[in-house]
Amino acid sequence: MRRIGTVNDPDKAQELAKRLADYLITLSIESSVDSDGQGGWTLWVRDEERVDEAKQAFAEFLASPDDPKFKVSSEASRIRDQRIAENRRRLETQRKLKMSMPKTRGVGAMSSMPGRQQAIPVTLGVVLISVILSFSTGFARQNTSEIPGQISFEEKAYDKLSFVDPGEYIQTGDAFHSVREGEVWRIFTPMFLHGDMFHLAFNMIALFMLGSVLERLHGSKKYFVLLMVSYLVGMAFQLFLPPPSALPVWARGLAGSPFSIGASGAVYGLFGFLWIRPMIDSFYPLRIPPRNVMLMLGWLVFCIFGISGIANGAHIGGLIAGVAFAMLIPNRFLSDSE
Repeated sequence: MRRIGTVNDPDKAQELAKRLADYLITLSIESSVDSDGQGGWTLWVRDEERVDEAKQAFAEFLASPDDPKFKVSSEASRIRDQRIAENRRRLETQRKLKMSMPKTRGVGAMSSMPGRQQAIPVTLGVVLISVILSFSTGFARQNTSEIPGQISFEEKAYDKLSFVDPGEYIQTGDAFHSVREGEVWRIFTPMFLHGDMFHLAFNMIALFMLGSVLERLHGSKKYFVLLMVSYLVGMAFQLFLPPPSALPVWARGLAGSPFSIGASGAVYGLFGFLWIRPMIDSFYPLRIPPRNVMLMLGWLVFCIFGISGIANGAHIGGLIAGVAFAMLIPNRFLSDSE
């Protein structure tokens, strides 16, 4: 708190000081007034970065306290009431979160977030299905059949769950051929396939750590919408990016492909939401530590320019979807009970 000055009018010092405090709140400058015990009223400002601005307003006010621009009591009351309502909403959200979370905290990279979760069917379902299908399809390295000329179960399963059947794609060159033929499940199933154990483990750990808190906080239905929209936007980006042959060598990490697999687009959507939402809503009860933001963004850039065979379009598209959700979805949608 910084002292800005004292109003010493013997007849209406308190009234004038409160009028100035009303004006400051319309400028988003938090302040308070109190008596100095000698008939004057002192103005204090909370934000150190706004002290000079507050001092300038104080000087202007003393020079012309009856200027119409300082008569904003109604607007100041509206702002205060709005902040009280927001604070109540924040406290209610935190209360609900606390009631639904165990007392222990998570550890590791997301240690500032709640740890073990309960009643998170969407998150656990995605993890379970991803583990089953990734192992069942041989992590994109299917074992061939021991019988010459026959296709193994792993090969059949992988081909049926990919976005497009590899054989049909070779014949037609149409990434949407299988979907156009009515195999619409292919739009969603690539999310559950993974290329190797590291790919699966990284995505599932990140999904659990980010998704569990979001599902518990906002409910399974809203969380499911965020998760699937992030995945679908990521998949769309990956499908419509140009092929490697159309890009310079240094930019081929941004090449598109109909054969991308994994849940990383959805993971980056959850990350984007949790990264940006607290900037939009100062009362949002969750935060991602800055070091983890840098880790996720750094990994995104490293994958683009340092590793081949990564579906970076899915990462970027999912991130954009999550950020858009954070910026555009109103509080009432997130806070309404299911």
